[in-house]
Formats: sequence, C-alpha cells, structure tokens
Amino acid sequence: MKRSRGLSSVEFAIVGAAVFIFVFAIVDLGRLMYLRVALEEGVRRSARLSAVCPIGDAYARSAAIFSERNWGVRILPNITTANVVIEFLNANGEPIANPTNEANYIQIRFVRVRIVNYTVPVLVPFLPIEYTPQDVSSTEPVESLGVTATEVVPC
Repeated sequence: MKRSRGLSSVEFAIVGAAVFIFVFAIVDLGRLMYLRVALEEGVRRSARLSAVCPIGDAYARSAAIFSERNWGVRILPNITTANVVIEFLNANGEPIANPTNEANYIQIRFVRVRIVNYTVPVLVPFLPIEYTPQDVSSTEPVESLGVTATEVVPC
C-alpha cells in the first residue's frame, strides 16, 4: 500500500497533460479552419474589386487582408499586402507581364488574386510548428477595370 502512494497523482498528471494537449489541438484546428475560410473570403473580395477597379488600385490589395477598420490584425495575424499577389490573365489563363501597357491591356480577360508566403504558428503546447495554407486563390472575369462608359472615346 505504501509503494502505490501518490501513483494516482502521477497517472493523472500524464493523462491530464495528454487530454490538455488534445483539447488545445481541437480548438486550434477550429481556429486554423476559420483562418483558411477568412483567407479564401479575402482573395475573393480582392479579385472582385480588381475586376472592377483600375489596375494597381491599392484598395483591391488591402481588401484581401481585411485592412479596413484594422480587421486584418484580428482576423489574419501577421499578414501584409506583400503576401497578396494580383495577376491579370489573358484568355488562355497566362499572366500578362505589363498589364498597364495598352497592347497588353486589351488582352486582359481574368484577374487572379493569391496569398503567398503566409504562415501562422500553431498554438498547441509543445508543438512548435507553423501552418502554411496552400493554394489560396480566386479568379474572376474582368468587367470594367475602372473604366466607365463616359470615359470611352468613340471611334
């Protein structure tokens, strides 16, 4: 009887630590799933704005990271506009090198927004790993690219 004294405390410490890590993993998995959905919504918003706003509009890039009212800090930690890539594509889906050039401008048919080089630390205790979301992108057909009907000069 004396030899088993305190054994239940040791067993509880081992099992309790495992349960504690498991609960944190479940909560963090939910957080990472929310983060992925927020990234997908951000690139969708940015692609939509890029399709209707002028090429190079800063608001389209900042919409991908929810920068209005400083939401991005709360929703997507450690993300900047440097992580957002906006590409203008031709009819074959190939990126156009200089979309502001007049010859290339008329070839633009789609806009693609991607999130690149973004990592988030996993908050599970004793696991120093990072989550890197893969293939977060959205493609939209272009509409006006910021040009209104009143700006078009008739032939």
